[in-house]
Amino acid sequence: MDSEERIRIAGKWWEFEPYRELRRRPGIKKPAVHEMPSLGEAIAHGTSVLYPEDPKAEKTDRLTKLRDEKVARACGYVHEPRLAGYKTPQTRRFAALHILSGYAYGRGAMLAEEAAAYAARSGASAALIADPFSLSGAAEFDQIARSLSVKPLLGATFELDEGGEIVLVARTQKGWRSLSRLITECHLSEPRLFPLATWERLAHHTDDLICLSGGAGSPIDHALARRKHDHAKETLDRLIHLYGRDHTFLQVERTFLPGRRAVEAGLIELAERTGVQLIAGGPITHAEHAHFPVQDVLTCIHHLIEIDDFEPRKPSRAEGQPEGFALPRRALNAERTFRTYPQLAEVYADQPDWVAATMRVADLVDDSVLPPRSELPPFAADEDDLLREQVYAGMRRLRPLADAAFRRRMNHELLRIQKLGFSRHFLVAWDMCREAREQGIHFSARGSVVDSVVSFLLGFSRIDAHEHRLHFDRFLPADGSKRPDIDIDFEAGRREDVRQYLVTKYGNDHVATVGAVGAYCSRGIIREVGKVLGIPEEQIKFLAKRIHGGVSPDRLERALESRPELRQSNIDPERYRWVFRLAERMMDIPRNLRSHPSGVVVSREPVCDFVPVTHSAIEAVKIMQWDKRSAKRCFDKFDILCLRGQDVLSGTEEAIRRQELDFCVETAPWDVPETYAAMRSGELIGIPQSASPAMRQAHIRIKTENLRDASLVQAGIRPGVGGAVKINELIARRRGKPFTFDHPALRDILGETYGIVVFQEQVDLLLQRFGGYTSGESEDIRESIYKKRREDFAAQIKTQVVRKIVDNGFAQGVAEQVYDLVAGFNGYGFAQGHALAFAEISLRCIWLQQHFPAEYFASLLNAQPAGYYGPATIANEARLRGVKVLGVDVSRSEVKFSVEDVRAESDPQVVLPNAGIRVGLAQVSGLSVATQQRIVREQPFTSFFDFVARVRPARDELEALILCGGFDSLFPNRRALLWNLNRADDYANTLAGLNEGTLPLEFPAPALMDSVADFTQKERAIYDRKFLGLDIEHHLVAFERARVLSRGGLTADQVKRLPPGQRAFVVGNPIRLRFPPTRTGKRVVFFDLEDETGLLNVTCFDETYQRYGAAIVCSPYSTVMGVVQDRDGHPAFLAERVYPYRPVLRDSLQPGQELPLKVADFLVG
Repeated sequence: MDSEERIRIAGKWWEFEPYRELRRRPGIKKPAVHEMPSLGEAIAHGTSVLYPEDPKAEKTDRLTKLRDEKVARACGYVHEPRLAGYKTPQTRRFAALHILSGYAYGRGAMLAEEAAAYAARSGASAALIADPFSLSGAAEFDQIARSLSVKPLLGATFELDEGGEIVLVARTQKGWRSLSRLITECHLSEPRLFPLATWERLAHHTDDLICLSGGAGSPIDHALARRKHDHAKETLDRLIHLYGRDHTFLQVERTFLPGRRAVEAGLIELAERTGVQLIAGGPITHAEHAHFPVQDVLTCIHHLIEIDDFEPRKPSRAEGQPEGFALPRRALNAERTFRTYPQLAEVYADQPDWVAATMRVADLVDDSVLPPRSELPPFAADEDDLLREQVYAGMRRLRPLADAAFRRRMNHELLRIQKLGFSRHFLVAWDMCREAREQGIHFSARGSVVDSVVSFLLGFSRIDAHEHRLHFDRFLPADGSKRPDIDIDFEAGRREDVRQYLVTKYGNDHVATVGAVGAYCSRGIIREVGKVLGIPEEQIKFLAKRIHGGVSPDRLERALESRPELRQSNIDPERYRWVFRLAERMMDIPRNLRSHPSGVVVSREPVCDFVPVTHSAIEAVKIMQWDKRSAKRCFDKFDILCLRGQDVLSGTEEAIRRQELDFCVETAPWDVPETYAAMRSGELIGIPQSASPAMRQAHIRIKTENLRDASLVQAGIRPGVGGAVKINELIARRRGKPFTFDHPALRDILGETYGIVVFQEQVDLLLQRFGGYTSGESEDIRESIYKKRREDFAAQIKTQVVRKIVDNGFAQGVAEQVYDLVAGFNGYGFAQGHALAFAEISLRCIWLQQHFPAEYFASLLNAQPAGYYGPATIANEARLRGVKVLGVDVSRSEVKFSVEDVRAESDPQVVLPNAGIRVGLAQVSGLSVATQQRIVREQPFTSFFDFVARVRPARDELEALILCGGFDSLFPNRRALLWNLNRADDYANTLAGLNEGTLPLEFPAPALMDSVADFTQKERAIYDRKFLGLDIEHHLVAFERARVLSRGGLTADQVKRLPPGQRAFVVGNPIRLRFPPTRTGKRVVFFDLEDETGLLNVTCFDETYQRYGAAIVCSPYSTVMGVVQDRDGHPAFLAERVYPYRPVLRDSLQPGQELPLKVADFLVG
């Protein structure tokens, strides 16, 4: 031990205080102070090499974990990790013990993959990841570490109920199971988010585990720091008893913290007394010194600490848990980083054996400790026979006249499924769907499983794969390189019923929901870092709301200058200095673990034997700690997805059955000319999967005539801006542009898509037919072209692909053309079955909308969010289609939207059956579920006072019901009812007191005070939109109509009817703003301008956006001046000037009140 004690203090890095080292020699009271550059300067100037011991970092090599890899790659936000160069030549063998990654939530500032790469860069031979009560990052850490020749050690940190932390490491697969079971017990036995280990729990799960004392935060170090040597010895003895002397290690952490000299002396004494090995190590929370500010801020966010404070506002223990001693939340300095061997040799110069001894831990661990693949629970004695039996039963029901070709394909699929051992997978899915059907739950398959005839006959899919010539190899290759990926869409409102059926059938321990990692993104970083730094909440909200989701963290500061909506907002960039500087490092750091929206695993053995299981935010739902990528390693995942279109179909069916008891959506005749006519008209507002402007425009341009055409649009548009399909060329060829095939086989594969690659399986077929690749090989190539397109993987394989095609007997020109087709499909694409399944749901919805409009729109509103547009737009569309929207009525409204008869406006004596939609109570903002249910139970009401006395709502609930018109049928003066609130409360309380413990007594209600003037029509409309999120009688823009018309403005509908080239101006609410990336880098903004007549699709090029963008993004109403365009029959409006519009409705607002209209309604983010 050095005779000189050194203490390092980070100081207020955010104020650029220097990083100080205090050197205290024995006998000298005043320490020498050595100042180093501030950590604030490091991150402010992007400097990685501040200290001699810091290895050089290349920011461009950062590994990135993605919340949605497909979308992020498609949008160009992600670079593939380049791992070459991370590995540093080893001088001496040592192990990095132990790393806390981002899965340590608030403690680690590295992704798990990054941690492995940084360990390799430091020259470590082995590295241990040990996140608190978590194995979330273990699989990804293991994979990257192995690729860099670093031995992965997998463990976890455990906080004891008495306080302090220890680290346990899995020695074998059996040890992994012990670790996973222990973590599960520590989570499930305690309140959510507050896991704890007890000595009893530790004793239950000790097999094949190594114990590390844990460093400065260990209970042993804590006891020694307080001179409780006997307690430290007692704790160590208990650990030795549990894990054995040879598998227990004392970590000596040298991170220049005060008071460590005495603790270290105590550790040495303990080691001598017990024979336990001392090793160098402690928590590693960030990769290098310059990353400490990120780690510090993450800690502050997680524990609710302001930057100038050290005391957390978040409790460290839940109510009822033992207090224990609390460890410091914020670190004193930046020393918990990776160290190279020379750095370790310097820090532990007096004890080099402690560094070498770290490898004793690594040498005790097997080469691989991750668990083997789980099996599904047994389903039947002879699963192959049962599957065949059910498939043949499906054929007799669905295709009783099946021809020989159909039967050949069916038997071919069955044989492959059985040969590869996947009958059980199909039976589990079949049984799940059978139960759903019996419970009246609507569902249909999506994805590659639709490519299977067996799936169609078992009832997963409504698409006949044989009829549409779908490619079964895309779903299940003959070489077994791919496991069944069964994705099924259920109703969102009933999906949990399906999951619960699996739990009931297979057991709670054998079913778990896959985890999903919530990560920091641009907006979240602005909000959370802003709070820590003390930026006023209103300023944070303003900036966060206006930051488009496509603005990556490294461009946040530049966005203030490049984005007009921010440039013109007078935001002070200096105020957000640290937000911008920390953002890039914080992006994608895990923030929390939540349940995956669809992924469920079923296992023969308990799930916790493979991965820890923990609480989710949803009661009764347990989630595993692995996300979908890691889960694939051990489990076959069933995606119990939800598609709101299923809810729309189910809800419409239910509403229709109130009049037609035998109606069934499944048998509705949707495949008729009228349905396709509606689709190619572009009138698709409110149609799930088809409502976006791009979809509507594509259907008009392609002139959709059948399901196949509709699937072309799905595949061409829905993947989004990173889509692989050349949709404009496809439409041009469809409309007559000539094209040729250089070989007849190309026509066989691409004939129905006009020589354009539209579906994923077409790439596979091209490679198989011309290059002789297997189905598994062709799929690997296709996926690599997409995933590695930034590395230009397609160019790398060109020579190989072309040569294989030529060697297969094809001409060089044909080989070049095939390669170009394959390489050109380098974006995100759909399988053909997936596109057909989505298109089919859209077509069913169109048919229902045409024939049962009120039932359909009521169901659509109940299913929100169910598509591209929100309730206000949907309600407006219903009105335009002749459906009357009826306001909330406490005596008539159900919880959900419902259908009612209405009287004709032209003749009140005429009743129009099912022509109106009554707004449901659930639509009222702030009205609790319990109050909604009480209202329905007590209906009808005779008066306002009667309602208050019987329902007893909260004061704010009652005000909301008054202001949105819930009592208009009982008493139409809303303002007067507000004046009577106190009297109503008094009446209700008096009546409750009289009737307490006695028979109900009559007590006359007081007279209403009605002398006050009611709200104006404009004020009522504003309150309708505020509390209901939609308009009842008139769209809010309708109140501007007279003024706009007087100045020569037109409605959205009128503009769409103008001839191309005509100039006009229109006023409306800009919604659904889209900023797709362009090749030139210039901005193009698309948005819908909404008024009472509908939507106008507006295009705004970069020059106009730069000048007028603030009026689009920041104004609830905009005046758009421009020129009408015709895009192959689809009307659009090219904006030339845009100005904020001050509506006359503003004069009806109360002081401080804003119009209840969306601003900055970005599609992304």
